[in-house]
Amino acid sequence: MNLYETMVNNNGVLIHVTEVHRELRNEQVPLVIIPGLSESSEDYLSIMEKLSPRHMVVITLRGRGQSETPDSGYTLDDHISDIEAVIRHLGLHSFVLMGYSRGVSYQLGYAVKNPERIQGLIIGDYPAVHTKLPEGWVEFLASLPPWRGKALFDRMKPQTLHELQKESEKVELWDELAHLTCPVLVIRGAKPNSALSLEAAEHYKTVLPQAQIIEFEQHDHNIFEPDADMFIRTANSFMSEIRSNH
Repeated sequence: MNLYETMVNNNGVLIHVTEVHRELRNEQVPLVIIPGLSESSEDYLSIMEKLSPRHMVVITLRGRGQSETPDSGYTLDDHISDIEAVIRHLGLHSFVLMGYSRGVSYQLGYAVKNPERIQGLIIGDYPAVHTKLPEGWVEFLASLPPWRGKALFDRMKPQTLHELQKESEKVELWDELAHLTCPVLVIRGAKPNSALSLEAAEHYKTVLPQAQIIEFEQHDHNIFEPDADMFIRTANSFMSEIRSNH
């Protein structure tokens, strides 16, 4: 698996991008991945390796991983602009867009502004809501066990997390989803601590009648563990249908 790493300048903030199988970009629908809250491309290397060979891109949003960490600029629109800058730089015209956890709000925020580019959506265990993060959220998050083997403050600086909390505002995206006509896969962890309730999963089905709702019975919010192959099989099946229909 050949990795290509790029830094994309988004109005002075350098955004780290990881690509694999760039040579296949004209043979299949590419997959662009928006990681979760504190994640970076490093968290998705094993997933990219296991998915069927295709051009894949992981965007490490500002303040995470190898991307630059500005002192401020962590609104929903700021994160969407990171995605826009990368897509523009790579010259991607159409692709499947995947978001996981809080990355879903950035994913959907981009998708509703650029529906003509989206050939499919994979929504990972999160409602179509960009939430307002409450006071004390940083301290609560820091008290949790390491996420996917890495402690929170090894992922993001405390100051960055406080800015993320301070600049967050609640934005409901449900109504705007009705304009999307592409195939949609919604994955929900069925165990406690899932971030996508049954009611919210049903709401996806209401506003996106074409959506498939898949529950992973052995998973909570972490849809990649304990059985990563469950995600791999489900995502590959969904994307193969898109390929065969275009």
